[in-house]
Amino acid sequence: MQVWAHESPSAGSRKIGYLRLGAVVARGDKAAGNDGCGGGWYSIYPRGFVCVGDEATLDSGAPLVRAAAVRPDLTRPMPYHYGFVRAVAPQYLKVPNKEEQLASEFALEKHLAWWSKDSATANNVVLGANDVALDANGFAVDGAPLPGGAKRSVDMTQGELFGAAGDGDPIPFWLVGSRQVPNVSGFKVPPYAVFADRVRRHTGLAFIGSFATGDDSFGRRFGVTTDLRLVPTTKVKPDSASPFHGIPIHSVDELPFAWVRAKEAHAYRFDGDTPHRGDETLSNRSVHKLSGKAKRVDDTWYRETTDGKWLKTTEAGAALVPTDWPKAATDGEKWIDISIENQVLIAWQGKTPVYATLVSTGQDGMGDPLTTKSTIRGTFRIRDKHVTTTMDSNGRSAEGGGPAPLAAAGADSSEKDPREGKTIRRGQGTFELRDVPWVQYFAAGFALHTAYWHDVFGVARSHGCVNMSPIDGHWLFGWTDPPVPPGWHGVEAGPDTAAGTTVVVHR
Repeated sequence: MQVWAHESPSAGSRKIGYLRLGAVVARGDKAAGNDGCGGGWYSIYPRGFVCVGDEATLDSGAPLVRAAAVRPDLTRPMPYHYGFVRAVAPQYLKVPNKEEQLASEFALEKHLAWWSKDSATANNVVLGANDVALDANGFAVDGAPLPGGAKRSVDMTQGELFGAAGDGDPIPFWLVGSRQVPNVSGFKVPPYAVFADRVRRHTGLAFIGSFATGDDSFGRRFGVTTDLRLVPTTKVKPDSASPFHGIPIHSVDELPFAWVRAKEAHAYRFDGDTPHRGDETLSNRSVHKLSGKAKRVDDTWYRETTDGKWLKTTEAGAALVPTDWPKAATDGEKWIDISIENQVLIAWQGKTPVYATLVSTGQDGMGDPLTTKSTIRGTFRIRDKHVTTTMDSNGRSAEGGGPAPLAAAGADSSEKDPREGKTIRRGQGTFELRDVPWVQYFAAGFALHTAYWHDVFGVARSHGCVNMSPIDGHWLFGWTDPPVPPGWHGVEAGPDTAAGTTVVVHR
């Protein structure tokens, strides 16, 4: 699924990033050495060296490279087509016939009877993240047409929702007759196996294509996952993710303001020091300019809007000017400010705000991040970035961009971080989330990343990471340092502590 890029042509040199299955990048003409690599180390663009052999080839026409030729779309908030498993399903390694499906799937005839009756509506979607146009800076432009005549999610066919060009896409060449490429997933099976493990209910999957079959396979459509396995789309609900997004800012004068982040919020008035809830309700995610005045009643703060209303901070998250500036601000660098109390993230260039949005931090608020589901607090630097990586429902994963699916849903497992050899303990998860987009680790087990599985940004709900909407995560990923080189899937910030953008997390 991936090959590491090394700093120098040696197996013992530092890993600086990686390429994912199917990636094709420019290389040097000749090998730069053979230290620990029989096929030779080749320089790649824009830096680093890759070992040619079991994990990389000089043949761009190799079947496995061609089979995985669909790359993540870096121009859109959701880089792949996504869906959630509605019922346990095998991850087939070949196009299964009727007998193989009946032997592999529990109560399949009952499921197919349901699908025959409800298929017209079962996989409907709503407008989502990729249905919002982006300008040249990556900022959302509500109401603008999609570029190039791209289809909206609600207008896509079933084939298109799972990554096909259309409903008539043929069976991929590498599945015609018999499977012509190896099983690349982390779940190893014998050559005669029909499927590699089962995918559990609620698992999030990413697809790079789909195709329909004939009567000998019940006429079912199969989606092709990023690790080249086949999942029947009758058992997957396509998902378009949240279209929510933040606001670009051009001057500190535009602050402070607040988003309503509660489903039911009210405007308040004060009689002396006593707040009174008014009859006016405020719509969720509406934005209100603040006067800068605040009052505290017991443990609750209220902030005044410029039109004289008062907002309860438990119902509205405020984007504020810092009272203390970090070193990155005084040095004119890019930095990210995250308030747990407000559930607001602001991207800054020095002391100039650039972008603000609602996020979802750890659900246990200001608890101990080592023992509770709380986000770590302090000042950090982005350590590594991944176009996508796999996580479990804890919202934490190994930091090496590990592409293999995680342990079975509900399992309590541990594994070694592939970079540092540390053991990462996973709690009792309920599902796994594959190809989580725009992941940026700033501390061990803690990352900024897109959450395609919920739309409650502004409410603390993660297991410690900072959840962002796809549009926000996509913009921030492109803005922060270090940049991911073209064609790469992940990059390390390196030993230079100033290489990654500063992240400040506070109350």
